[in-house]
Amino acid sequence: MDYQDPPRGLIVDLVTPIESGDGIDIGGLQRLLEKVGDHVHGILIASPWAGQGNTLNLKMRKQLLERTMSLLPRALPLLVWITGNDEADTRRILIALQKISESRLYDAPIYWVDTPLLYHSNRGLPSLYSELFRLAERPFILVNDPVSVPRVRSSIKRKNIRTSILKEMAQMDFVMGLIFLGPMERAYNYQKATRKRPNFRIYDGEEARFLKYPSLSGVVSAGANLAPEKWRTIVDSSLHLDEKAADYPDSLKQLWNTGQLLHQLRDLYTANPPAAIKWALAQTGTFEHVYEAEWADADQLDVKDNLIKLLTQ
Repeated sequence: MDYQDPPRGLIVDLVTPIESGDGIDIGGLQRLLEKVGDHVHGILIASPWAGQGNTLNLKMRKQLLERTMSLLPRALPLLVWITGNDEADTRRILIALQKISESRLYDAPIYWVDTPLLYHSNRGLPSLYSELFRLAERPFILVNDPVSVPRVRSSIKRKNIRTSILKEMAQMDFVMGLIFLGPMERAYNYQKATRKRPNFRIYDGEEARFLKYPSLSGVVSAGANLAPEKWRTIVDSSLHLDEKAADYPDSLKQLWNTGQLLHQLRDLYTANPPAAIKWALAQTGTFEHVYEAEWADADQLDVKDNLIKLLTQ
């Protein structure tokens, strides 16, 4: 079966505006989608990083997907994290989100994003995805996250998807990409393993590394919630998506300055991206509330001041 290639470029790791209790702040979500929608190539929702997907219950995941589909100012490719606490929970989430994705017309592709080693070993992964695909016939993008896996499964032997397993899964037409976190050497091995699929996307899940050594597929960026235009400028230039970008004087200097600013922003929010980013969005008018209580602490004053200074430059 033919599927549309996953987007290449800037994928925003969307923060989730959570109201008190277990609801999504719909107004905040709409304003955030309007802020980023014209500057990104795709949107990742309910991620385990900025999106706090590992803390969202099923009701919130369903509401987030439904509202994102309806509120986006233009249809963009959606990447939706589906990983649950175990294999059965992942199936349950997948089936529920598949029903939501079918509940309304949507003019762009939707991809299921899964971190399989959080609940499954390398052994049998191709069979697992054949089964998951039968439950919800949309393509998958995998996540390799060797930092998060041992936090959840301390006894697991392998923290990374084995290269041979990825090579096997890359032969399945419904497995279309990977969000990569880990050492550069493994990234090179993964690229070799998937070279027979030229449109298989390997997104960089680490912003700092992309700013230094941009991957060919693009980056998953939490910082794009705050500075989508600047991130788009860097990504377009790095991937040569905008050939006119360098056709004016001092373009390289401006790109360097933009990259430095994004590095500085990242240093400020990287300790707690959801809390820091949502606080900054509240200060700049996108959100009406500060959702993370820990970011009301006085010991964050220097970080807060610097965040606002950078965002208003």
